[in-house]
Formats: sequence, C-alpha cells, structure tokens
Amino acid sequence: MKNDDEKIELKWWEVKQGLTPYLKKKALEKKANKHAARKAAAAGASNAGSASNKFPASEEKKSSVKEKSRSDNKSAKNKSFNNKSSDIKTSASGKSRKPLDSLFEVNKIPSDAAKLLEDFDSVISSTHPLNSKQRAQLPGIIRTLSHKLTDERGDRRLGYMNSPEFLMAYVHYFMQWNLVRLTRLFANLSPDFFNLKDGDVCLDAGSGPLTLVTALFMARPELRKLKLTWYCMDISQGALSLGENIFLSTAAALHCEAWNIVRVKGEFGSTIKEKVSLFASANMFNEVVQDFEMPPDYLAKKYAEKILSYTKEESGILLVEPGFPKAARFISLLRDAFLRRKCYMISPCTHCEECPMDGKPGGKWCNYAFSTDNAPKKLRTLSEKSSLPKERAVLSFIACRRSQKDESLNEECDLKKLEFRIASDPIRLPKNKTGYYACSSEGLLLIESGQTLLSGDHISIPYPKRPMHEDWKSGAKIVYLD
Repeated sequence: MKNDDEKIELKWWEVKQGLTPYLKKKALEKKANKHAARKAAAAGASNAGSASNKFPASEEKKSSVKEKSRSDNKSAKNKSFNNKSSDIKTSASGKSRKPLDSLFEVNKIPSDAAKLLEDFDSVISSTHPLNSKQRAQLPGIIRTLSHKLTDERGDRRLGYMNSPEFLMAYVHYFMQWNLVRLTRLFANLSPDFFNLKDGDVCLDAGSGPLTLVTALFMARPELRKLKLTWYCMDISQGALSLGENIFLSTAAALHCEAWNIVRVKGEFGSTIKEKVSLFASANMFNEVVQDFEMPPDYLAKKYAEKILSYTKEESGILLVEPGFPKAARFISLLRDAFLRRKCYMISPCTHCEECPMDGKPGGKWCNYAFSTDNAPKKLRTLSEKSSLPKERAVLSFIACRRSQKDESLNEECDLKKLEFRIASDPIRLPKNKTGYYACSSEGLLLIESGQTLLSGDHISIPYPKRPMHEDWKSGAKIVYLD
C-alpha cells in the first residue's frame, strides 16, 4: 500500500487542501469506476442500435441511413479539425445554451409579492411606525448595528435582539435585505422540495422577526393556500412578537389567510411538541461558526443530528447562510453529514458526490450572488444614507430531503450528460476570454464560454468524449462552451 501511495503525486493545491496520496488514490479509483460505467452504458446503447438493424428494411431506407451516417461522419471530422485547440466544444451550431434552471430569476417572484416587497417599509410602519426623529436617526443606528454584527459578534444577540432601537433598525434594514435575498431564492426552488400538505408542521430555528417565514409566504403562492403550523424559535421574545405582527400584516396585504404561528422562546435545541415536515433556518449558523471552540466537522455532525431529531422520516431541510467562507464551509460540512444520514440534495447541488467547493484552505467556497439592481428603491436609498451601499446579494445554502426510500437515494444518473451549476462571477482569462467556476459530479469545473452566464445557472451538456484538461492554477477541469 505504501509503494502505491508513493507513486501518486499531489498537485500543490491538493497539498494545501490537506489531500493525502491514499485519499487521492481512492478518488481516482472512484473516477475510474464511473468512467467504466459510462463506457458500458455507451456500449450497451450501440449494441441495442446494431441489434435493431438486423430487422429487414427497404433498400431506400438503408441508403438514406448510409447517406446520413456519411454526412454525420464528415461533419464530425470537420468539427474535430476545427476544434484541435480545445478539449471539447459542447454547444451545437454556436447556439447559446439555455440553463435548465437558475437560482435567482427575478421573473419567478409572484407579481403581488414583488409589488409588496417594493414598498415593504409601509408594512412595517403599519404595525410599528417611526416618528420623524426616529426616522432621522435610523441611518446612524443602522451603521452602529452593522458594526456590532461584523466586529462585535460575541455579544450581538443580546445587543440587537433585546434593544428596541437596534431591533427596529434591524427590521427596517437587515430584515428587508434578507427578504430580498430569500424571496428571490425561494421563488426559484423546485416545488418538489417543499412537498407540504394541509396540517403539516414546520420549524424555523433562529427565527428572529420571522424573516424566513415571511419570505416563504411571499415567494410561494401555492403554499399560502395550505393550513400550516410554524414553530418559530428564538431567544428573543421581542423579536418573535414583532415578527409575528409583521407576518400577519404581510398576509393581510396579500389577501391570504395567515399560517398558524407558535412562538417558542428558547435556544436551538429546545423541545417542541411535534415532528416537523420542514426544518428551516436563515443566518443562524453563521453565529456558531464565528468562534469555533470545537472542530467544525464535529459541530456539523452534532447540529445535523439535532436537526434530524426535529424532523419526520420524510421531510425537507432548508439552511441559508451568508456567503462568506466560514459559513459556506460549515454548510458544506452539514451537507456531508446529511448525506451520511440518508438525505439527498435538491439544490443547489446537481449531484450527491463530495463537495468540490467545501471552503477548505486554498480552495473555493460555495456561494451564489445576484445583482441588487432590482432591489426596492427605498431600501437602496436607505443603504446609501447609512453608508452601506449594496451592489450584490450573496448567500450559501442547501435544500435537501430526508428519505427512508432507497430508490430516492440511488437514482440512476445519466452517464451521457454532464450537469453543473455556475458558482462564480465572470473570470477574466488570457486572450480576452471569459470563464466561470462551476460545481459538478466530476468536481470543480472551469467553464470557458462566450455566452454570458449567471451565478446559479444550472446547465447540462453532452459528456465530453475526450479527457478534460486541468487548470494549472485551481485544479479545475476545463470545459469549453461555444
């Protein structure tokens, strides 16, 4: 075994990421098995095709088939000749490749929710109005709170959740920006993920002023019709009370019956009476990851067990965190812990393999971003007055489902296609080219494309027939799109 390990050379980025020869050997064996399965599937398809040719056919049909195959062979030869400088050219006839789905398509937000979001300040004011003096002081308090949230993390929960002025600043600014992020994301999630029905119970841990519950109610009209019960858990009774009033006003503004809210004052881990069909949290674990007193992988296993203890055997789990490296790393560790406990990924992952953007030192971290050009005008103005302008909204998240059914966990993958999700802004490459990092079952990809792609785009292409080259800087496999 030692001799085999010594033969395996590690790239510099693999050494930096803590990879060992043994682990690399196992990864290479797994990759070889996958390629063998892909070849077997292709051979099976060709055998099926040759078997079908044994049946009698007219001479006219035979000649047309031959002519078509000759023309296809000629075009394939010409295409390979023109693409000698490339590893693979995957798009046909220079046509732009449309994503299967995207995480942040603004048109997916319901029109009534988009209209309400544009003037959400009036919803807050209808329950908790500010006088002229408080409104004038608001930008300064927002700046102070922002400083506490970023530089004084140790005591921030006691600071803003129990201080009336900080809580009001949080609701008018940070809650609204979180609504912008979450409504855009929730509106683009697959309907199959939620899979809720009348009478189901859900849990929002670290609920604060019910931002997640309000965003989900706005983003998914089909869920508004359901009679759901939400346990909203937080250590601040004031935040829960304020949030419930805002949520009820939101439901009234949308002319819908509100979900049943059960406030639970307590830390994450507090007991509730029922098992839930959906566990959700937003911006809860970023407070945990700021100060790792224990190893993060241990904490991830611990919190994964806690989350699963709340849920039914068939249930959904939705975790959203800010898109900075430590939070993304923790989300990746939670993802790994859930996969080991009979859960399967719905989004953003296009696979259930090892995460190639797990936030290890020297590596990439999984985060997705969109422009704030479509954010409410009043909110952008308030940001500028507070000297906190936002050009992009960034987040890291996972949406997965717990299942006891083996068929859900062992779905057959399409060995003829390579699916990936764009997970970066455009990257300037040599020779005036543009690239994007992407996540796939083959690991980290560097997509080189003349087509404009957006963070969160999910794309499927025919699987490359030739081995993909590796980028010398990142170790990513290079894929070329026309």
